[in-house]
Amino acid sequence: MSLSLLLKPSCDVVVVGAGPAGLTAGMYAASLGLKTLILEGSTPPRLALAKEIRNYPGFPDGVEGRELLSRFREHALKAGATIKEGEVLALSLTPPIKSLTTRTETHTSYAVILAVGVRRRRLRIEGEEKLLGLGVSYCAVCDGPLYRGRRVAVIGDGEDAVKDAVLLSGLASATTFIPLKGLTPTQREELARHGVSIMEGARPRKVEGEGRVERLIVETGEGVKELGVEGVFIVTEEVPTVALLRRAGVEVDERGCIKVGRDQGTNIEGVYAAGDCTCGGMQVATAVGEGARAAISASMYVRRAAKPSSIKLGR
Repeated sequence: MSLSLLLKPSCDVVVVGAGPAGLTAGMYAASLGLKTLILEGSTPPRLALAKEIRNYPGFPDGVEGRELLSRFREHALKAGATIKEGEVLALSLTPPIKSLTTRTETHTSYAVILAVGVRRRRLRIEGEEKLLGLGVSYCAVCDGPLYRGRRVAVIGDGEDAVKDAVLLSGLASATTFIPLKGLTPTQREELARHGVSIMEGARPRKVEGEGRVERLIVETGEGVKELGVEGVFIVTEEVPTVALLRRAGVEVDERGCIKVGRDQGTNIEGVYAAGDCTCGGMQVATAVGEGARAAISASMYVRRAAKPSSIKLGR
C-alpha cells in the first residue's frame, strides 16, 4: 500500500495564489466545509495594481483594486480559510495526496487549486512604473471606459494588441497604435477601418506627465516625436507562471496557459486551475467565476477521495 494512503493530509484543499480567483476559490471551499489553505506568493496580484475597477458588478462608481482585493481576502478568512505567505518551490500532484513545499514547510491535501495568475512583460521605459494606474494601463477592457473622449496610445504586439486598439477606438477621441513587431496586411486593414493611426517603426522611449500621463515620447526614423495622450495602454505578451507546474505534469497549451475542462479540472485528478493562468477572460469577474467553479469541483472530488473518517469536513 502506498504510504500516502496511510497519511491524513494537513488540509483538504490547498489554493495556490491569492488573487481574485484564488481568494474566491478559498472562500467557496471553506464555505463548503473543506479545511482550506491559501498560499500567497510574494508578488502582489495584478488586481492590487489597479487604481480603479469600473466593470465589477456591485460597484457602479468603481472600486480601487486594493480595496476589492482586501474585501475578497476578508471574505475568505471569515469563511474559515487560512492564508499563509509562501512561494511553492516543489510539488507532487500524484493522487491521492498532493504535497506542496515552500521554504519553511510542506503542506499536503487531497485537492489543489492553481490560481497562479500571469505576468505581463513590461516595456521598462522611463515613466512606465511611475505612472502605472495614472494613465499607464495593461488592460484596455478594464480601464478603457475611463478614457472616453480622450487621446490614447496603444503599444504592443500580436492580435491582442490590435484588438485592444480597435476596442479603444470606439471610446477614445483618437487612438494611435505603435506595434512592437510587424503587422500583417489583415491587421493593418482592421486598424485602418476603425480609424486607428499606425506608427510603424516607432519605438517608445518615455512616458511623461505631472501626476498623470500627458505625453508619450517615441523615436522614429525622422527623429524624436512627442504624442499628446492621456492614456498609454501596453499590451505585451502575458506569460502564465507555470514553469514549476509544467514540470509537475500539468498540461499547458502553446502559450503556457493551463488547460482545463468545464469543471476547471486539469489533466491531473484532483488538480484544478482558475483565473488568468487559464487565459480565460483575463477579467476579475471571470476569475471569480472560475475560482468558484474550481472550488465546487474540488469539494466534490475531496468527498470522493477522502476516507469516511476524514470527511468530517469543516475544520
